[in-house]
Amino acid sequence: MATAMSANCLISPEPLLEQFNCPICLNIMKDVWVTTCFHRFCEECIKESINSNHRCPLCNKDLQQDNIQRDAQYNTLLEAIDKAIQDAEAHKAAVFANQIVTQIGDNSVRTILEELFRDTLVTSLANHLTSENDMRSRYKRKKSDIEAAYNRAVVKLQEKKSTKEEYKKNLDELTIKFKEDIKKLDEEIRNVQVLFIQAYKNHLNEHVSNFGAVSTQIRVTLWKADHFFKNKDNQYPIVLMRPEDRMEILLEALNELILLNNDKVVKTDGMVLFTCINSLDDLSEQSVIKRLKRMDIEDDNDDDNNSLLTVSRNCRPILEHKLLRGTLVVIHGEVLLESEIPKKCFKQVYHEDPHQKHLVDYFQCPQCGKDGKPLRWICKSCASACHKNHDITPLIFGNEASGPKCDCSKSDRRKNVCQIYPRN
Repeated sequence: MATAMSANCLISPEPLLEQFNCPICLNIMKDVWVTTCFHRFCEECIKESINSNHRCPLCNKDLQQDNIQRDAQYNTLLEAIDKAIQDAEAHKAAVFANQIVTQIGDNSVRTILEELFRDTLVTSLANHLTSENDMRSRYKRKKSDIEAAYNRAVVKLQEKKSTKEEYKKNLDELTIKFKEDIKKLDEEIRNVQVLFIQAYKNHLNEHVSNFGAVSTQIRVTLWKADHFFKNKDNQYPIVLMRPEDRMEILLEALNELILLNNDKVVKTDGMVLFTCINSLDDLSEQSVIKRLKRMDIEDDNDDDNNSLLTVSRNCRPILEHKLLRGTLVVIHGEVLLESEIPKKCFKQVYHEDPHQKHLVDYFQCPQCGKDGKPLRWICKSCASACHKNHDITPLIFGNEASGPKCDCSKSDRRKNVCQIYPRN
């Protein structure tokens, strides 16, 4: 019945509620009590009145505390009316919210996601309007309480035997206090409304933003031979991942990271794993290495292992696993770096296929030369392997070789031995 009433409530509830005001405090009755003369009041109001006057405030009939009792049926009626009014306010808010949201976008063409956001926005706005109306009602009741208290104080002042001067002085004091209380309440209402709107605005910015534009900061590294690759600041680089992104986009960031470490990713088309470690966990290298090495051990009681999440490159971690901000993603598995490929001296390469056209980059090394002259005609592989940490400088790039030339073995410092091609 309350629902039907709320859905079709077209009249203002204010005149209806005035019929249920307490004759003493002039507010809607709370916990209604009835006298033997069938007059109804708030419990607190009528008991206080009987204690002071022992008469009914309306008909002046003699009353004692045992001449009043709680009116359960009347209280039930008031609760039903209050519930119906609340439902009517909620229905009104929902209709208003729906009217506002309906004006957003083209109603004839909506995607499933747009419908979802529309329904969410209608519900959210309706709840907001209901809460705001409830807040206004509570402050209105507070204002009525202040007015009722003032009226009761004036009545008591009138009943008190005092001179005109004393009466006027006391009345002026009551009036000043009444106006101050109303002013404070009005200021409080305005301040609460500002805070209420600001809090709701913050809530909308946080929870009803453009989901597709929300990115999560993820840290990434490569684990190889118990070594974690970091950037020049000795930190794990940060990657912004959108909700729809797959794990494989981290491979692009990995390429940049490895280049910063003077190396290059050559191959990642094998079994590459992505292990996610929560930012609240111990991220020290020793701890992470220990946990990664224990991943293959089947131990259901191992809390450290159970907290690790390892996924494939096709996983969408934010949507599928709610990956949190600051998570460290450790890439491992079949990732081949250029530095891991066995070096071959150009002489070795030339002998393997002498009929192929060879363009060779040659370098020179001052530390390995004689009589103050640098050792020249060193191939690229030997320059990076045999002459590592030397002051290598380019000699000629893209030289079309006519034979297997590399003078790396002519270095006196290494007793005429090439480290990567001893037969050189």
